[in-house]
Amino acid sequence: MRENGENKARSPHWITPVMLTIAVAALYFAKVILLPLALAVLLSFVLSPLVVRLERLRIGRLASVILVAAVTITAIAGVGWLATNQIFELSKDLPAYKNNLIAKIRSVRATTSGTFEEAQEAIQDIGEELSKGNDKPSEKSNAKIEGLFFPWLNTESAVKVVEMPPSPLSQLQTWLGPLVAPLSTSGLVFVLVIFILIKREDLRNRMIHLLGTSRLHATTQAIDDATRRLSRYLQMQLLINVIYGTVVAIGLAVVGVPNAMLWGVFGTSLRFLPYVGPWIAAAMPITLSLAVSHGWMMPIEVIALFVVMELIVNNVLEPWLYSSTSGVSSFGVIVAAMFWTWLWGPVGLVLAMPLTVCLVVVGKYVPQLSFVAVLFGDRSTLEPHEQLYQSLLSSHEFEATQLAEQYLESESLSKFYEEVLIPALHLAERDRHADLLNERQTSAVAQSVRDLVDDLTPAPRAEEGEKAKGRVRVLCAPARDWADEVVAMILDQLLRDEGLSVELSSCRLSTSEIVHHALEDRFDIVVVAILPPLGSRAAKYVCKGLRVRQSSQHIVAALMDGASMEKTQQMLKQSGANDVATNLSDTLAAVRRAANLRAAATLPAMS
Repeated sequence: MRENGENKARSPHWITPVMLTIAVAALYFAKVILLPLALAVLLSFVLSPLVVRLERLRIGRLASVILVAAVTITAIAGVGWLATNQIFELSKDLPAYKNNLIAKIRSVRATTSGTFEEAQEAIQDIGEELSKGNDKPSEKSNAKIEGLFFPWLNTESAVKVVEMPPSPLSQLQTWLGPLVAPLSTSGLVFVLVIFILIKREDLRNRMIHLLGTSRLHATTQAIDDATRRLSRYLQMQLLINVIYGTVVAIGLAVVGVPNAMLWGVFGTSLRFLPYVGPWIAAAMPITLSLAVSHGWMMPIEVIALFVVMELIVNNVLEPWLYSSTSGVSSFGVIVAAMFWTWLWGPVGLVLAMPLTVCLVVVGKYVPQLSFVAVLFGDRSTLEPHEQLYQSLLSSHEFEATQLAEQYLESESLSKFYEEVLIPALHLAERDRHADLLNERQTSAVAQSVRDLVDDLTPAPRAEEGEKAKGRVRVLCAPARDWADEVVAMILDQLLRDEGLSVELSSCRLSTSEIVHHALEDRFDIVVVAILPPLGSRAAKYVCKGLRVRQSSQHIVAALMDGASMEKTQQMLKQSGANDVATNLSDTLAAVRRAANLRAAATLPAMS
């Protein structure tokens, strides 16, 4: 049993690509079976909430399913009947619009005829020049030669083909032939929908058993997540498309475009196609407005209607009604549309988004399909501090600044430093001490970080805070190297913004020079900036040197992300630190408390 477990754990890497290839081939060759099944499953996601609500009203499962299916079929048939009548009316009126459309085409051609005619003549001249010397004997000369050498071949005789009138049965087959396949597929889809709605719990349990009961929690969570996300997406998309089609129909009717209801139905239906659907739906009424109107005002109004509707839907309705995103990035939508269209044709384009949502959700729980969630998911694969470090490594200062500005739109500067910049410094220090960064890369990252901190320096505030705390002087000293100095720069910047009198030391100074500078200039508070893994030993010597020579100075050891470093915290306290803070916010709070105490102590002495 142990050997079997090890063999399963160490499965070859080529198994996943081979299984994916087999799956794609099966999807392609079995599309006749899988297409109706996929449509039925997606339609059941839309209708399932209605069935559940009816069941809660003490209506039986079978009666609820039949009632919902009957209402759905009636609604679709009614809309189809209205659209068909509109199409017949449009076909009758089209000949009346022909002359108007031809006149518009001629007017457009008249304004651009000179340029296009010259280009066309030039192309014809070039073609004639290229064709000289390559002339082939004409059909008439070939006929003369054949008549001279083969007189029994009469090339001028005509063959008459007499067509028999089609029988009524063949006419019926001609009319109904193209409708048989869609009608049979639709009937099969609705039969499958009824069975899926009736046996939905049983089908879910069978799916869980098929995926394996060893990971029952993960499998159940994946199915529930996919069901919830996909059901809400399809319901909201249907609601948005119906609103879109209704407004389009009303707007076109107000403008005066004939058969406005037909274009509203097309707008609702074609908007299920990602990206291209709305503009395909817009092209038809725009063309009809050109044919109907005698001027250009109606086409302009129709174009404006569709543009305004797209702006409202994309920027207002969808963000409002989609409480949670579908989980698929815009790149994933485009790739999925191309893949499923290639695989299953136009119907695949309709199913592209829902199927990709399912694959992205499954990829979060199935390790073998995790690449799908990474490639097509809408969540970033890198955390903000990892993105910042990657930008600094690539020397993309503009990208790093842009990331910081985007973060600062919703968060404070201190939170950006604490949650993004300082963790990025940790990554840089880790790689530097592991000899993964050379001197040039280290220098480039250090300079980029310093420039970023300088760029984010807030504007000077009013000097109200200096009246209360201006007598308290603070020294921010790095413990060891450039990373500690960046932390000291951050502390210097944030403490200055609070109205304190702050001075920044340099990492080029030795431990004894920092101690001498702090004592010589009589600073009230000394903040020692430490970014692990190194720097704690140098900070210990700074604390000892200050405490031995002057015990009245308040020392704050800023051990960034050092909550788990209990021994280091104890060592710093034993070396003379009054406060040991393990993050940026605690450091600022410790300095603030010490400054308030110092300021309060000096006020009676001054009075």
